[in-house]
Amino acid sequence: MNIWLLRTSEPMPVVDKDERTLRMGMIAEELSKRGHNVTWFASTFNHFTKQQSFDKDTIVKVKENYYLNLSHAPAYKKNISLERILNHKVIANKFRKKAKNLKKPDLIYVAYPIIEYAEEAVKYGKKNNIPVIVDIRDLWPDIFNHNLPKWMRLLASPYIKLMAHKAKKIMKNAYAINSISDAMLNWGLEKGNRTKNKMDRYFYIGYNKPTNIDVLEEYKEIDKSKFNISFLATINNQFDYEKIAQLARNLEEKDKNIIINICGDGPQMNELKEQIKGLNNIKLHGWLGKDELSYILKNSQIGLAPYKNTFDFQMSVSNKFAEYIAYNLPIALTSGGYMKSLLEEYNCGISTPDMDRMCDYIVELKNDRKKYDLISNNAKKLYEENFQAKKIYKDLVDYLEEIVGGKKNEIRTNRVWEDSTKSLRSSIK
Repeated sequence: MNIWLLRTSEPMPVVDKDERTLRMGMIAEELSKRGHNVTWFASTFNHFTKQQSFDKDTIVKVKENYYLNLSHAPAYKKNISLERILNHKVIANKFRKKAKNLKKPDLIYVAYPIIEYAEEAVKYGKKNNIPVIVDIRDLWPDIFNHNLPKWMRLLASPYIKLMAHKAKKIMKNAYAINSISDAMLNWGLEKGNRTKNKMDRYFYIGYNKPTNIDVLEEYKEIDKSKFNISFLATINNQFDYEKIAQLARNLEEKDKNIIINICGDGPQMNELKEQIKGLNNIKLHGWLGKDELSYILKNSQIGLAPYKNTFDFQMSVSNKFAEYIAYNLPIALTSGGYMKSLLEEYNCGISTPDMDRMCDYIVELKNDRKKYDLISNNAKKLYEENFQAKKIYKDLVDYLEEIVGGKKNEIRTNRVWEDSTKSLRSSIK
């Protein structure tokens, strides 16, 4: 198969050497491993570091059958900004122009958002009779109406309405819809006013636990004598930093041997620092590589997920969720919805906006080893049954092969029908 993948804002092999491989990267690896030709269309601009990897359009060879096709686009400093909108438009326009001069793929798999990328992919697919699978990762543009302050919603209203119109067309015209939860899949089906078919499916975020996590035994930034809670994230507006501070204050009063480790950086770092000022049980590690992060998780006892309780996180399952349970960590979650249901079903953590209750739960786990081991084993079970990357992305690529195989059979059937029809017409003449 010849497969095109479209995804920005995700670490890429060769280019982002010290970053963890995420969903699209693992799909690309599995496709390449099976001998398929893979082209991953993305941007030269790194969404997380806000740096350009290259100063012009660049093609990067990963393997003989696996290439990155990177489009240079303007940088942006803020995730919500006119500069980011421009960046998305430039990337989408460049993809449209590049696609005209390339050999047609057998299938296109596009992450949603960005909306403009998905829009161009679906248009190309409809025009060239190529199946396009839209993989919903975030609920754009609906999240803007829920998350932006009122004055900004009013200002951005024309743009939001335009994006909403595009979103409906994308979902309606996609060959199939994928997502990271069935709740988000249903959102896409409703958005496109379409009835679910056998090819509309959800695949959880898969996490691939490293096998070499002992490599950094010399990394001493985490105190292994403490009961460690760890929060790994891009420090952005998805998280409730006031709740982190509240939790830390409560824990400091009840048990000084419990430490919160925060690993990451981002646009809300100053807000975070202001909230935690004066707290001695929080340690900021900054931006770390994948090996350091693995080491920290290996030596942690709790994974902290302080999401704001917004409708998108109520419907989603995050990378962080899968990563924590891969290390058998009970999860301390502040949002409700889908992830809360999983925690309750498997009894492997707590979901509450009440930091007094969360504090009591964490202290209890620290002091009751038998209960901690039970919860930890339940987290391991949830991971092994639902979130192992090896199984998820094997199933996902099996599914893509099924689609391409079915499409080729459909084309062959149509050709046979057309040929027989022509023969019948000739005999009648």
